[in-house]
Amino acid sequence: ESILLKMFDDRIEIWSPGELLRPLTISQLKDLTYTSKSRNETIAGVFSRRKLMDKRGTGILRMNKFCDEWNLPHPEFKERTGYFGIIFRNPDYYTKLPEIDVKGLNERQKQSVRYLTEHKKISRGEYAKLCGCSVRTAFNDLDEMVKMSILKRVGTTGKYTYYILKSNGQSNGQSNGQSK
Repeated sequence: ESILLKMFDDRIEIWSPGELLRPLTISQLKDLTYTSKSRNETIAGVFSRRKLMDKRGTGILRMNKFCDEWNLPHPEFKERTGYFGIIFRNPDYYTKLPEIDVKGLNERQKQSVRYLTEHKKISRGEYAKLCGCSVRTAFNDLDEMVKMSILKRVGTTGKYTYYILKSNGQSNGQSNGQSK
């Protein structure tokens, strides 16, 4: 049997043939209170020695870490007869675009808002390239929009920091219940 990969607008599902090795439970996976165990120790040992697999027992921790870095919910775990599944949700699927008061924004900032309605996120470098300005100007413009509650900064510092529109009409503290 093959691994099944199902892609939907609101989620990605990965289904692997075979159930969890007992006594392992989904609760233990969620709570990170499990002990890693391989279905076939011989094959796992060969793959490990040949460096064809990562460190055993770290997969769920790494998935959670990547989800945290990208501001995504942790994966869900499911069992169906003969299969184990992992589901990654797309939280932005049902997010309404915010109503944004563009008064007080310069042309670069307005351009970035239009860009973000389609592309969902932008980095300082992308902003600078899009608007034809320096990275420092990009930082200042983006920071100003964060202070105005139009954008949310994701990440702390460095090249992995990006900006997204605040969702569900949260920008400028206004909401009229409409989506664009």
